Parts: sequence; C-alpha cells; structure tokens
Amino acid sequence: GVSGGVSGVLRGVQSTGREVLAVMVNSDEDSEICILQEESGELVARLHSGHQLQWLSETCLLYTTINAKMRPDSVFYCDTLSQTRGILYKSENRSEVVSVTCTKDRAYSVVNVNTKLTSHLYLLDNQTLISGNHGDDMTQFCGNHNLVCSQDQGVKCYLEHHQGHLIAITSTPDHPNLRLHLSPPLGAPTRLVAAAPNVTSFIPLSLELGVVHEVEVFERGVVVYHSSLQDLHGNLGNQELTLLDPLDLNKIMGSIKFPSDVSMVTPNNNSDSGQTHLNIQVHSCTKPLKQLSIPFSKFTVSRGRLISRGRYEVFKDVAHSGGVEVPITIIGKEECLVDCTPCLFLTYGCYGETLLGTLETLPRQLLDAGWKVVLCHVRGGGELGRNWYLQGVGAAKENSVLDTLNCIKHVQSLNLTTPSLSALHASSSGALVAARAVCAVPGIVRKLVLRFPFLDLETAMLDPTLPLSSEEREEWGCGTSSFSPLDLTNLTLQSSVLLTVAGRDRRAPLWHTANFITSLSNDAGVHVHLLDDADHTGFSEIADGVERSFLLEDGDKRQNGFWGLFKFNFFAK
Repeated sequence: GVSGGVSGVLRGVQSTGREVLAVMVNSDEDSEICILQEESGELVARLHSGHQLQWLSETCLLYTTINAKMRPDSVFYCDTLSQTRGILYKSENRSEVVSVTCTKDRAYSVVNVNTKLTSHLYLLDNQTLISGNHGDDMTQFCGNHNLVCSQDQGVKCYLEHHQGHLIAITSTPDHPNLRLHLSPPLGAPTRLVAAAPNVTSFIPLSLELGVVHEVEVFERGVVVYHSSLQDLHGNLGNQELTLLDPLDLNKIMGSIKFPSDVSMVTPNNNSDSGQTHLNIQVHSCTKPLKQLSIPFSKFTVSRGRLISRGRYEVFKDVAHSGGVEVPITIIGKEECLVDCTPCLFLTYGCYGETLLGTLETLPRQLLDAGWKVVLCHVRGGGELGRNWYLQGVGAAKENSVLDTLNCIKHVQSLNLTTPSLSALHASSSGALVAARAVCAVPGIVRKLVLRFPFLDLETAMLDPTLPLSSEEREEWGCGTSSFSPLDLTNLTLQSSVLLTVAGRDRRAPLWHTANFITSLSNDAGVHVHLLDDADHTGFSEIADGVERSFLLEDGDKRQNGFWGLFKFNFFAK
C-alpha cells in the first residue's frame, strides 16, 4: 500500500523452518518494511516507517525508522515469531542520522549515531538481545556502558568484529584520514552488552594502505577496500582490494588492483563470514555498473585481470588550486586525448562522497561522440580521505568552487578544449558548487547541466519541514547565505543552462529551480526539463537522454524553454 519502489529484499528463516522475506519499499515521501512468508506471501509483520534492517537470528531483527523529514532517527528490535517489539534508541538531535549494522559473524550489532563530522557508536551483544525478555522500552541497551566512540569533533568510526577484537576504520583528531585500528580483547558479556572498549584505546595497524573506504571480515581473511596513495606528481591513486591474514592483520595475503577508469569498488551483499567468494560492484564512467563474484584465491592477480579498461584511454593529472594539487581524471578515445574537442566536466564536492561519474549512459554516449569526460575530484569529496572532505566543508566550502574552476581552467590551458567547447554537469548538492562556479566566472563553459539541483541554500536552511534544512549547517556552514548562487549580486550567466527537476522531489523542491531562474539576469537561455512523477533519485535514463540532446545540439538556444508538463503557476512557492 506504499507508493514507491522496492529498494531491497533480505531473507531470514523463522524457527518454524519457513523462509521469510523482508521487503523494503521506499520513496521520497514514505518508507515501510514488510516481512512476508516466502512461499505463501502471508504478511508476518509490517514495520511502519521502516528504513533499514539487520537480521540477528532466524526470527529477530533490528530496524531503523525515519521521521517526517525522511531522516532515520530511531532503532527498534522486533521478534517476528512472538510479535514483540521494543525501542533501542531515539535521537532528539535534528542533525543526527541513525543506522544499525551487524558484524559479519552476527555476534554484535552496532548502533551508529552520526552527524556530518562525528560518530557516536553503541556496541550490543546480539545473544543478550535475542535471549532476553524485554519490554517496549529497551533504551537501557544504549548507554555509556557500551559507548565505543563518543562524538569527538572530526572523528568518524565504523566497526567490525574479528576473533575477540573489534576492527575499526576510524579517524583521530591528529590524523583525520580513516585508518584501520584494532581494539584490545573484548570482555565477557554483561547483562546488557559486551564490555565495550573506547576507540581511544584502539591501536592503529602498521600497514599503510592509502585511503581506506570499507572493511569486511571473513573466515578466509579481512578485505580492505581502499585507493592507493597518490603518486609523486599528486595524481589520484587507483582502487584496490587488499586481503589481510585473519591471524595477523599486519600481513598481506594478496591484492587486486583495478584499472584507472574505475572510480570506486563497493561491497555487494556479502552476508556470510564463511563465504568462498567476494561480491563487489565496480563503478566506472566508461562502462556500465559491473557486478563481480571473486574467489578469495584470486587475490594474487595482477592489475587488469578482473576488469579491463575498455576502449577508452584514461589520463590522470592535477590542477593547482590555492596552493593545493587537485586530482583530475581525463577520459576519452585515444585520438581525442591530444586534440581540442568538446569536453564534459563533472563535479560534486559534498558530504565526503567520491565522484563516481556513473551517470547511467550519458558519459559513455558522449565519449563515443568524440567528447572528453573530466572528473574534477574537488575538496569536499572523499577521493583523498577524510581530511580532503574537511577542507571543503563549512567555512571552507568555497574551496569546492575554487577547485572546480581551476580544474576547468587547467584542462583548457592544455588546449584540450576551449570555453566554447566546454560543459559542466552536477547533480543534487553538487549543483550548488557548479552554479556558484559558473556565476563567479561567466563564460568559462558554454553549457551548464544541473540534475535535481539543490540551489536555494538559505531558504532551505530556514525551512524546518525539508529533509535538507537546518541540520545541514555542518556541511554548508552557519553563514549559508554567502555561498548560495542566488545571493550573488548581478547573478549573470553566459552559459546555456538545462535544469532537470523532479515533481515529487522533497530534497531539492521545484521552487529551488524557480528561484534560481528568476534571479538570473542573462539571456543565454534557460531550459527546464520536468519529470513530473520522479523523486530525487529516479528516471535517470530519461534525464540522460534529454541532457545528451542538449549537449550535442549545435548553437545556443536563446529562448527559454520547458520540456515536460511544466506550468507557470508552479513558480508560486
């Protein structure tokens, strides 16, 4: 009965022997988890506002719920057999996002209470949760007695369990990039939880693995997802997987190195610590998303054995921006990398997220048409670790804009493209960075493409009903009005602009686009493509098609235009 798409299915087994499915249904406006008998389809449990789920046993699970602003703020326990439920944690801080994870061996659960800059982690013993006779209020399980990491400024922490120790990917105030740490031995469980050591007592591993993104613990070894260190010229390192000896985490058993066009490698439903294969997703802007299942015995292969680079060349370089070397990745056909050709620049620089460049088919179609695609790995993103993110957040957010401009100028200075052959693309919050850059230097690109753009920053911060509002101050800073392109005087563009907006988008509502358009004082042409039934993440293939046509057309459209079912009365907020 919930409008939206099925975002995930997790299988569990009840003590009766019958398999059940947890079906997660999400949209921008609602969320629900339905527990169904797999054979009969009988509804076992309905978890209203359910957002995320972790099975603890055959019948017991933990799940998070979202509030009216679509933020996960609570953790609940549910026994599907006895139909008992209890609340474990409830956040009262609007800037916090709550999630729950289980260690691979299912021995422990971790309640993660995160803000943009800090972590607050509680360690729960799953056997104590499952065997206890609990009431509706189980909040005593999350207290100072099992607090692993407190909300220290600038510290993030993610936990796994291995042979009586906790493995943490964490930063420290004096070392902001994420590194692997090992805890002292865990104590015996008490009535509520295992004795949880504080992260300050964890010992960093001696291995230097570059920028660590993820860790997974298996019986056959510990897999670390990371990118290698930058080379001597500052170029961005390649993605790697490293397998550590389960008996000695400072010993490397093998590694897999990926080609330079791979922008990120992520886990893909590795739920069993005893599994013989590692399931991953490989993200690249030159090929479709690829899913691989790799035997652990393959962790001695050389670069390029598992996934080839394809028919495009990749060149890595750096642009100088305020005394900082900003990595850029230039992709194109071999003959195009040395010629002056049309060029699509991609930027984001928000939330510590890596710019993947996976816009479904758009980059590949442009590459086939003789374009270059340039990824601008600006500060505020996660490409070079947490310190790179911190250099582009809050009061330092303007660095993301400065880096974007200098990446574009650098490629143009190499005569690989010109302003008249350049286009800039950004999505969601990245649209703030891109629009601010193009407004700061009118004419630096010929075309600007913004997908589901978050543009009216100050108004959004002042509207408490929006998912992206006052709790985003850590990302954008308290003095938000100075960063929004709408607050620039003489807001002028010399670029032709395409804005793709979604009719049901609560994160970047339609009035963001309307306010941006009405603030412009240019005649370059502003075009709006409205996807009436889409939310903030949907209909990407349709958006790709319209954006491709806009980018490949000859000449500038000097008349404002609208695609889709667009009505002017929408401009009234």
